[in-house]
Formats: sequence, structure tokens, C-alpha cells
Amino acid sequence: MPAVVDRNETCPLCGLEFSAGSQGCRPSCPMAKGCKVICCPGCGYSFPQETGLAGRLRRLLDRKRPRGATP
Repeated sequence: MPAVVDRNETCPLCGLEFSAGSQGCRPSCPMAKGCKVICCPGCGYSFPQETGLAGRLRRLLDRKRPRGATP
């Protein structure tokens, strides 16, 4: 069972917003079970999904940030 949480994510490289549920680690990877790496379907960039306190804090700050503002 993959460790990726099914929620909307935004790619830090290209900015594409997508559902992370089906974008988990490749099944052929020997560390796929329990892996929190997701892959952007737009550009192919792989990055870890933030969960727990760090993920909640980032989502809260992202909601308060005006659209188009850079971090």
C-alpha cells in the first residue's frame, strides 16, 4: 500500500496542480512500499509529499498567500 495521501498537490517546478493519489512512487522501485515521493504528470519532477504538521502548515500558508506571489 503506497504511503502517498490522495489530495491535490502543486508541483514546485512547473506549478501544475494535480491529484497525488495515482502519482506515487514507481512500483518497480525496491523502496516503493511506504515511499512518499510523488511524480508530477506534467513535467515528471519527483518530490516528497509533505504530510503531518509540515504539510498542514504549508497548506495553511499557501491559502493565505495571494495568487501569483512567490515564496
